[in-house]
Amino acid sequence: TATTFFYTFSLHDALPISEEGVVIAYGSMYGNTEEVAEAIAEELSKQGIRNIVMHNVSHTSHSFIIADVFKYKGLIVGCPTYNTQMYPEMEALLSKLASREIKGRYLGYFGSFTWASAAVKKIAEFNDKLKFEPVGNPVEMKHSMKAETNTQAKELAKAMADRLKADRSEEHTSELQSHLNL
Repeated sequence: TATTFFYTFSLHDALPISEEGVVIAYGSMYGNTEEVAEAIAEELSKQGIRNIVMHNVSHTSHSFIIADVFKYKGLIVGCPTYNTQMYPEMEALLSKLASREIKGRYLGYFGSFTWASAAVKKIAEFNDKLKFEPVGNPVEMKHSMKAETNTQAKELAKAMADRLKADRSEEHTSELQSHLNL
């Protein structure tokens, strides 16, 4: 009798290893959450992260955002609370990401609210499905950007930059070890 071997793979098995960089995907109704996203992007740049892609989930097709999440190792998401839930477009994006079972990513997140906070909690719950490595402290903003929120956004960006830079050191160490074992 002949023995048959089956190999199953998913699309992400065939994709190249992710690059250093951060996707910032955000939803914003009045521009306040977008302001936090911009502060995070600015600080990532100051920290030496070159590949930073920003997507407004209300204006960008989720397929483009997902392609960038496959490409880059860091993901920072943020949205307002909407009717005691997560902003609907962000919830849709995170559902699509969860169904793709993407591995080896880092996640930071932020949210905003006026009356009752829910976005940050809901994003944290989604990470139970995503299984991304959480990075930094979530940022939660009431109403609009204040000095404290700006500081927290910068700290989140720095935490993500530090995590990505740690990968540089790990990769450099692996390369040295492989050369020494020749």
